[in-house]
Amino acid sequence: MIVVVAEKPSVARAIDKVFKKNNVKAYVVGLRGHLLESDLKEGYEWGKVDPSRIFEVRDFRLKVRDRKAYLELLKVFRDNSVEELVIATDNDSEGELIGYEVTKIFREFNSYGKVKRMRFNAVSVEELWRAWENLEEGLNWRWIWKASYRRDFDLITGAAFTRLLTLSSRRKGFSGLISWGSCQIPTLNYIVEREEKIINFKPTTYWVISARFETELGEVFESRSSKIEDKESAEKMFNKIKDLREGVVEEYVEESEVVKRPKPLRTDEMLRDLHKITGAPASKILSIAERLYAEGFISYPRTDTNQWPKNLDFKKIALNALTGITSLDHLIHKTANPLNGNLNDGAHPPIYPVKPYPRDNTLKWKVWEYVSRRFLANVYWSDGEILKQKTSIKVGEQVLKANGSIIKEIGFYEIYPYFKPDVRSLPRLSNGQKLKVLEIRLLEESTKPPSRLTESELLKFMERDGIGTDATRAEYPKIIIERRYATRISRVIKPTRLGMSLITSLREVDPRLVSPQTRRIVEEYMEKIVRGEKKYEEALDETLKIYFSLYKQLERLIGDIAERLARSLGDV
Repeated sequence: MIVVVAEKPSVARAIDKVFKKNNVKAYVVGLRGHLLESDLKEGYEWGKVDPSRIFEVRDFRLKVRDRKAYLELLKVFRDNSVEELVIATDNDSEGELIGYEVTKIFREFNSYGKVKRMRFNAVSVEELWRAWENLEEGLNWRWIWKASYRRDFDLITGAAFTRLLTLSSRRKGFSGLISWGSCQIPTLNYIVEREEKIINFKPTTYWVISARFETELGEVFESRSSKIEDKESAEKMFNKIKDLREGVVEEYVEESEVVKRPKPLRTDEMLRDLHKITGAPASKILSIAERLYAEGFISYPRTDTNQWPKNLDFKKIALNALTGITSLDHLIHKTANPLNGNLNDGAHPPIYPVKPYPRDNTLKWKVWEYVSRRFLANVYWSDGEILKQKTSIKVGEQVLKANGSIIKEIGFYEIYPYFKPDVRSLPRLSNGQKLKVLEIRLLEESTKPPSRLTESELLKFMERDGIGTDATRAEYPKIIIERRYATRISRVIKPTRLGMSLITSLREVDPRLVSPQTRRIVEEYMEKIVRGEKKYEEALDETLKIYFSLYKQLERLIGDIAERLARSLGDV
């Protein structure tokens, strides 16, 4: 008997359907993510050992996470007729680790049966059948060690720091939990840094001379001077020209600017864009994208690739999957001309639509529609073109300036209207042209503080600094809000008093405790494992040594820090 194990029930059902259609005899099981989870061994429970001792742990115990699936696999594997196990989990390092967990249980009953890997990037009939006909022998051990390293590193450091902070704060009267994580703390730090800039911001007053002009054709527009920081100078300049009723165009320039169509879709861009478009949290958007993938509507949504594979049938995707987005007749005479990027994670193609999703105006539909329009814009539409306008106008001796823009070529914005420029055009002027002055005003204005971070901006900082991966970043804004370190106000995130206190306290001990550069080392070690440059044991020892040094610094000052944290919990 052949047993096939998928990562999700819906994927298992899709595989089973393909098998029945092609008369493949196999028993298909669907999991709900990880089957097992790593935990500290006995004797390392809360209160039984000093938290610093956790850094010594290298042997872990695996606990059952999905008991229902575990019992089903036990029942199947006890049958000695199982000759072959096929791992059909997601095609990434976490999926590979899940495959290892299944294999580990299989080997308890069958030491000789074959283990094969079924790799696919879309839950479509064609892709699943292709994957079945091209089974690989065994698993990718470098991916397994990468995921195991990440899991065990996070377990050790998270347990040690969390217990130190929590137990010390409880001795100061606090009764809850102060969670620490090497990704969530740098994520919180971005939000705190922005809040500190807002708190410390001191507005600066300045003055601007503004004038409204009218051309001989009756076209009206506004022009402004540069900022004038001295009020007396501003009033002097204004008084010189306030009664003048004619301006002269000193310079008018038009420059054409090409706006490149979007590149093939990666996870990070999908989450940032859809948060801007819908306002939904990134974690919810990713969850919906994964459901669309599992149900066969889009390809695998966790990818850092923006280059199309050579064998992808663009026309088939466009004609079969994009019904309802645009007229199919509009595509008949178009030739595929994709604009590729330079990123390739070596595992997955960019995200693309697989089949139509019924228009119901839900968030699920909006995610699918965005993925579809992005595909069309990249593959079948042309670049856009904007005409940039600049002019300088003299009123007396004062120079006033204005900028405008005109969409010269609509290009891909025809199918991909998101983030279309809000253009405001100027009249087409000429050098030396005389203009009628309708009004001249002296305006008092002031500089504005920076705004709080949106989740889209936060995700961009995290990607830039290597915090988490395309598959995990969406979780950390959600985590710090659940931990009461921050709150979501409309589309921006604000730190709580506890979050502010935690970051400032850790930063005073050592900036590396909150710096993204520290966590980036862990991400780099994961890639070294994949490239074969580091072994799991080496990576774990070397990075834990860095964090243990930071732990000892925190431990020396934990009394004062715990008291400060306990006080801050009165207003979270």
